[in-house]
Amino acid sequence: MQQTVLQFVERMALICEKEGMPRIAGRIFGYLLATDRTFSLEELAEHLQASKASVSTNARMLEQFGMIQRVSVLGDRRDFYRVEDDPWERMLRVAQSRWRDMVNVFADAAEKLPEPAGRTRVSQAERFHRLLIGECDALIGRWNDTRSAETREGAEAAGTGSM
Repeated sequence: MQQTVLQFVERMALICEKEGMPRIAGRIFGYLLATDRTFSLEELAEHLQASKASVSTNARMLEQFGMIQRVSVLGDRRDFYRVEDDPWERMLRVAQSRWRDMVNVFADAAEKLPEPAGRTRVSQAERFHRLLIGECDALIGRWNDTRSAETREGAEAAGTGSM
């Protein structure tokens, strides 16, 4: 593995570890981000010097978080993985789903908790998560606008360069 890729992969591993994920999950995500290929579990295990079982477990977790996707290859029964086309939006959407579940739990508990202080804290948590969900929707909208502008600029540059 090229030194710059190796350094990036290790830095991603440490960042993901700070987020509560296993270090190998960060390595998988970092490696898939740094490459433009689809890899089998065996290939990932070999490149990252990890066990196939560990890579499999962590790849499934990353898939659930919306960071990578499992794909199939015609004629091959193995699972293959690649980074999502837009992992940033997918990760936020997955998080929003969890936050919506929390909002429901908070709303239900706020009506039923016996202690006024507990009801107040739970109501604040509900309002915070509703705000968080809305702000993430706005952020995703701005992100998509930015991506659309970049796509248009790239197309215009390609059109201009061919004249």
